[in-house]
Order: sequence, then structure tokens, then C-alpha cells
Amino acid sequence: MWSGAVVEFQDAVVRGPAAGATYPRITVANTVGTVNLQVNLVGAHRTSDETITYTVVPEGTTGVSGTDFTVSGTAVIPANSSFATVAVTIPNTGAIGGSVDVLLELVGNANLAPSENHKRVQLRITRPAPPAPGA
Repeated sequence: MWSGAVVEFQDAVVRGPAAGATYPRITVANTVGTVNLQVNLVGAHRTSDETITYTVVPEGTTGVSGTDFTVSGTAVIPANSSFATVAVTIPNTGAIGGSVDVLLELVGNANLAPSENHKRVQLRITRPAPPAPGA
């Protein structure tokens, strides 16, 4: 019987991968404010809080941290719980058109490794087109 524990993004479990990728892509508008991504603890509850880390993966990110998105890099699974929340703040960059991506990857901690199949999620942040000249 398996007695280990891993962490995973819920969206990576329930959504299929984006075309040509091994992770899902979630499209959000730059007016959304904050996107909350659920992280699951797969294994027995812990008796104390577990702080897990995650990173922004440069190869899947075209947005600029601090301009297009902001993340803390850590999330806490409270004691006797199965979930943490990764909050991604999306500032309203206005009507400048196009989109940018941010790819997040769970790193875990000394006690909790990331699930290899469900450790990545990408956000595509869309921005409305600027108004037409003279409009």
C-alpha cells in the first residue's frame, strides 16, 4: 500500500492539456483581478501546516512578473487539510490587445513532492484591443 504524499494542481487533474503541451491552459481576462488555483494534497493529512513552493517557468511564460501578473511563490496547506490556494493577481493592464502567458509549476517542499503528471498549469491572460482611432 502506498503511504507517500504529493501535491498537484486541481486544474491539471480535471482539465486536458493544451494543444502541444503536457499541462492545461486556462484563459482569463486582464480584468479578472485574482485567479485562485487549488492545490491538492494527495496523501494523509499533516498535523502541522505545510508551506509549499511553486515557480514561474520561463519557457512557458511571456508575461512580465509585476506588470502582467504577481505571485508569491508559496502556498500553505493548513494542518488537517487537503488543500492550498495559489493566488495569481492579474492587474488590469488596459485595452492594449493580445495576450500573455504565465506557466506555474509546483516544487513542493522537503516532505511533499509535486505530482509529475499534475504539477503545471498555464494562465493565458487576454487583453482587449485598443479602441479604433477616432472612436
